[in-house]
Amino acid sequence: MKTMICAIVAASAGLASAAVYSDASGDLFDNSFAHLDITSVELTNDADWLYITVNTAGDLDAVNWGKYGVGIDNGSGGGDNSNAWGRNIDWGRNITHWTASWADDGGTGVGGEVYEYNAGWNLLGATWAGDSNIAGDDSMHASGTQKWQILLSDLGVGIGDTIYFDVITTGGGGGDPGVDHLSRSDLATTDWSVQSLSGDFSAYTIVPAPGAIALMGLGGLVATRRRR
Repeated sequence: MKTMICAIVAASAGLASAAVYSDASGDLFDNSFAHLDITSVELTNDADWLYITVNTAGDLDAVNWGKYGVGIDNGSGGGDNSNAWGRNIDWGRNITHWTASWADDGGTGVGGEVYEYNAGWNLLGATWAGDSNIAGDDSMHASGTQKWQILLSDLGVGIGDTIYFDVITTGGGGGDPGVDHLSRSDLATTDWSVQSLSGDFSAYTIVPAPGAIALMGLGGLVATRRRR
């Protein structure tokens, strides 16, 4: 029995299945910015982390700029219709958290930050500060993919909770709009100087990772054995 338990635990590690959200391509005011043209977004989680993958139509190794942000509403009823980077975005609702990343050095390397709103935007963690609550992955830049991860606890959520979100791409200027929005299949803005407008936010429910499911099953197995 002990050998069986060890085998189940060893096989139980892993992430929850990714939720994939598709976006129309070629929906920018300037479609030459292929590295800002979102084609899809993937979210997944384990017991501690939310993993964010933004897929674009361009090669991130071929450019030296690009910003990728997520406005998140954790459902608490707070937040603000703004963002921590001062980007010119109207979410059409309040967000409680903002996380954004960048690929600014010819596509090599990735950085990111995560914020919460509490009477203003407060920085919770940043890669440039060496914080352990946010991390990035540049291994798929050549195929147009930006990946980073943030702690679920920083979002104030856990297993069974639902977050609502929109993903945007933008430039390096503080007043730049969202050039592309996951929430829209048409133009989110018509120019760098024009505020972008979100569509309907997507929803993602934090689900147990396979390991947690296996352990719950294991608990039932042990309980059954004890009853016998």
